[in-house]
Amino acid sequence: MPISIHYQTASKEWKQAESDAAVPSDALFIWYDFVQASTEESELLASRFHFDPLAIEDTIKTVSRPKLKKYPEYHFLVCHLVNADDYRARAVNLFMKDHILVTYHQDDLNKLGTIGEGIQKRYPSQPVTPADVALIILDFIVDSYFEYVYHVEDEVFSFEDRHVNDTADNQLMEDVFQIRAVMIKLKRVILPMQELIQHLKEETAFTKTKKQRLYLHHIEDHIIKQMNIIKSAQEMTSDIRDNYDSLSSYRLNNVMKILTLVSVIFLPLTLITGIYGMNFSHMPELQWDYGYVAVLAVMLLISMGLIIYFKLKKWF
Repeated sequence: MPISIHYQTASKEWKQAESDAAVPSDALFIWYDFVQASTEESELLASRFHFDPLAIEDTIKTVSRPKLKKYPEYHFLVCHLVNADDYRARAVNLFMKDHILVTYHQDDLNKLGTIGEGIQKRYPSQPVTPADVALIILDFIVDSYFEYVYHVEDEVFSFEDRHVNDTADNQLMEDVFQIRAVMIKLKRVILPMQELIQHLKEETAFTKTKKQRLYLHHIEDHIIKQMNIIKSAQEMTSDIRDNYDSLSSYRLNNVMKILTLVSVIFLPLTLITGIYGMNFSHMPELQWDYGYVAVLAVMLLISMGLIIYFKLKKWF
């Protein structure tokens, strides 16, 4: 995908250039957007913009933790998107130098919304700085988390309904563990971004104007809301899991109690049948005409007596 070049003219208009040579010399701001850049295009980071080799290596080869690194002539900022397929982090790297912003990433930022429209809306007739546009991109990135966070919240609410209707549903617990795994992955993306925003609030490059400070506060509010939703969802799934474990233990105890009662009832019956099954020659009862009926009657009376006793004790 070719490099997209956007710039702000001296008359505060936003335009797109086909090449670097087409950008007018009096442009107030230039944004170079590298999307799925080729090896040749990636080499421009060093040859054209003279960025630090280690920063370029972090940009091209790895997914670094969200951070802000200051160099003498520019700032290097790493942000994270959420990959829709596996909920893992995808890096968006930003270089801010003088009146130039360079972004390097694999995902198309247009999926997050029309960033150009966002810039024009917030700065309709004002010159913008790399920090201004970086904050707008950061806002789009943070807002993109809501899609995944709200999905988690909706899933957990559906678990609550299923939990009320059928707490013993084994599939429910499998789904709970799956969504908790998603929450952990989301936290691994969002929490470092929250720390990054706290860091940006302490940097003069991002807090020079009142609009920048308010914008950072706005972004921070959104990410705090997202973390609170995930925290609440985790607590709800923990409650569902605890209730499921409690009910499973309760049902297991009931089963064990029934099995114990059955064993207690059959224990004296087994004793009686064991005694009269020894086949000794001199057992008078074996010669009695009514011995068989008498033994059955005794066994029946013992069984009925034990059942009545257990019932009176409210053991079942």
